[in-house]
Amino acid sequence: MSVIAGLLGVVACLIIGLVGPGGPIGILMQPFEFIVIVGIGICSVIVANPGYICKKLIPKVLSTTKGSGINKKTYMDLLGLLASLFDTIRKDGVLGIEEDISSPETSARFAKYPAVLQNHHVMETLIGALRLFVDGVVNAFDLERLLDTEIETHHEEESQYPNAMTKLSDAFPGIGIVAAVLGIIITMQFLTEPPEVIGHHVACALVGTMLGIFLSYGVAGPLATRLEGIIHDNTIILKCVQAGLVSFAGGAPPVVALEFSRKTIPSEFRPTSQELEALMKDAKKV
Repeated sequence: MSVIAGLLGVVACLIIGLVGPGGPIGILMQPFEFIVIVGIGICSVIVANPGYICKKLIPKVLSTTKGSGINKKTYMDLLGLLASLFDTIRKDGVLGIEEDISSPETSARFAKYPAVLQNHHVMETLIGALRLFVDGVVNAFDLERLLDTEIETHHEEESQYPNAMTKLSDAFPGIGIVAAVLGIIITMQFLTEPPEVIGHHVACALVGTMLGIFLSYGVAGPLATRLEGIIHDNTIILKCVQAGLVSFAGGAPPVVALEFSRKTIPSEFRPTSQELEALMKDAKKV
């Protein structure tokens, strides 16, 4: 909702800045300027990016209204789930979690921590690593390298979308100038008209420049930054998973492995040591 509120605020400030000093709001209604700027912008994105990015770009941008969905509850559930898994492995061996990771959707253990179960990025990374535990083909060094590769790949793939938006943001001012020049070309056809007619056409042309800059710094640029923030949030939580699994695979007791995970959590979401201890106690009830 903050994205929608912010964009509405940007539009409101623009209108107030025009109407307040006595400007006519109708001058902003230039559909052909809008077609030139937005149409060229969209087509340039199609030219610059492969089809799969173009196909997913709009859903990615729309997802900024929901954000990453990662909050303290997500991290609390993650630490609780890791505590439960580590405790079971320590007592029953890796076969104790085989049924859970074979069908996490129906697992009572995973159902207890819905914030993790609903995050497909975390589940994909976690389940993939735990399968290596069950197969007995993992050590801490190899697991760390493997998860580093997975996290880096995920980060690079997701970064293509804010990069596309950033390039679009950079292009909008130039496209706005193109629209303005077209407007001036049209204005030249009316040089024999009264000054008020010429002035109106010049104003319409300048709307193109204004719209290009507005879309760049008021819309596309902030949305690209928002997408980067979502990617950052998803990367941090994957590193939280990595820290705990690698530490546990290296022989650390569950409490130490969970502390490694806890230290990777951003301070605004990081549970206290007392909260972690309560999570560990509750995890044993699964």
